[in-house]
Amino acid sequence: MRIVYIIALVFISATGMAQDNVARLTTLIGSRIEFNFNTMDDYYNGIRIEDGTTIGITMSGILPAVLTGWHIDAQAFMGATEIDGSGGNILPLDAIQIEATDANGNLATATFFGMQDLAVAPGFTLVSTIDPAHIPADPNTHQINITYECGIANGSLLGSVADYYTVSLEIILIPDF
Repeated sequence: MRIVYIIALVFISATGMAQDNVARLTTLIGSRIEFNFNTMDDYYNGIRIEDGTTIGITMSGILPAVLTGWHIDAQAFMGATEIDGSGGNILPLDAIQIEATDANGNLATATFFGMQDLAVAPGFTLVSTIDPAHIPADPNTHQINITYECGIANGSLLGSVADYYTVSLEIILIPDF
């Protein structure tokens, strides 16, 4: 009977030492972005929403010796190839561009890849880092801003059918080993 008790005690203490590995993005500001084209200037020149979304980055529980860094990719949700309108109209996916920037100055050594078309398939990298100072990452200090443009880089939306268009984005945190 004593042997069973000792084995059970060892299993209980072993599970108490387990560590959770966490890689998570948290939307802090701006989970829904809307472009409202209501002037001729908007149609001709497009709309830019500077720092429309702020995302906190959490990366913990993974040994820094194993992890070399992380990167954040973006793509249209479920491989969408166009922006769907509620009335059955469509816009090309390359009407929207996004860009990540350092939100609070704590990712100075990270590489930011600038404004990119949402139409890039299967997706693209917004930011990457190989700096050990960014592991672990904490959402209070490791944050990025996402800026959005619509109707700027690939021409005006003048002549497009008025509609309520929607597209969802996937922004993915990927640990690098």
